[in-house]
Amino acid sequence: MKFLGSKTIETRRLILRATIEEDLKPIWEILCIPEVNKYYLTCKLSFDWEKEKPWQYKKLQEAKSKDKFQWSIILKSNNECIGQISVHEAHDEDEEITDKSIRGIGWFISPKYQRQGLAYEAASAILDYMFQEVEIEEIKTGAAIENEASWKLMEKLGFIKDENNTKKIKYTFVDNPVEIYLYNMSRENYLKKCNK
Repeated sequence: MKFLGSKTIETRRLILRATIEEDLKPIWEILCIPEVNKYYLTCKLSFDWEKEKPWQYKKLQEAKSKDKFQWSIILKSNNECIGQISVHEAHDEDEEITDKSIRGIGWFISPKYQRQGLAYEAASAILDYMFQEVEIEEIKTGAAIENEASWKLMEKLGFIKDENNTKKIKYTFVDNPVEIYLYNMSRENYLKKCNK
C-alpha cells in the first residue's frame, strides 16, 4: 500500500479534492440534514456551528496527511461543495483489523444532487485511485438494509454482499441499532473487472 493522500481527481462532472477551509461549513450543513445523517453518522454532530467548528477544523488539519484519504465533492458547473467521500481504516467491533491495507469507504451527497449518478461517479473514481495507485488490498463496508439507495449503489459499483451475515450498527440519530448488509471488494477482483 502506498500512502499517497487525497490526490485531486477530476471526473466528467466533479472535482474531488482534499478538504479546504471553505468546504467545512457546507459539509457540516449537509450532515445536519436528517435524510443524510440518519444512516451515515456513527459519531457526534452538533447542530450549533460554533460548537462543531473545532471538530471540523481538526479534519482540515488532517486533510493534507499522506495517510488520510478524504475528499470534498465539488460540482464543476457551479464550484459548489456537494458532499464528501472518504476511505478510512476499517473498524469492526467483532474482529480486530490490523492490516492498514484493508479500508472502509463512506460518502454522502446533498439531497439536492442525489439521484443524478454523482455518488456513483465520485465513488468509481475513488475506487480506481485506491486500487490502482494506492494499491490497497480490500475495502470492507456496509449499508443499512433500510437504506436501499446506498446498498444498491454498492452493488452497482461491484461490491460483493456477504450473503450469510449481517450486523447491527448504532447510528447517531437512530434510537436503536440498525441491521446492515456487509460488503467487500478486493483489489484482485477489482483489477480483474477492469481488465475484462
